[in-house]
Amino acid sequence: MQFIKILFWVLLLVATFIFWWTNEARSSLDLGAAIVEARVSTFVVGAFLIGFLPTWLLLRGSKWRLSRRIKTLENAARPALTPTPTTSRSPTPAATSAAAAEPAPAVTSVNNDKATNL
Repeated sequence: MQFIKILFWVLLLVATFIFWWTNEARSSLDLGAAIVEARVSTFVVGAFLIGFLPTWLLLRGSKWRLSRRIKTLENAARPALTPTPTTSRSPTPAATSAAAAEPAPAVTSVNNDKATNL
């Protein structure tokens, strides 16, 4: 799509240049304080640019503003990530002192009493 867009603008630029180059008729424009003499095609291209550039700048500004608005709305619609409480793997000082106060369980040996139960 980008290639087609570039191709369109290049062809428009070439057509404008050919139009400007082939039209040799001269004309004058009275601006009040000055009189400008130039080719008629220069006035035509100038009039096109005077009408095109503000419109194009408004379009670009609108697209920029709307894209920012869309990003803001997408971020607002995204569910907020709630932080899960993290449990510490090391025991708290109170648990450590309580564990030290309790006696360790006695280790019992397991005897195979199957022979005696027969």
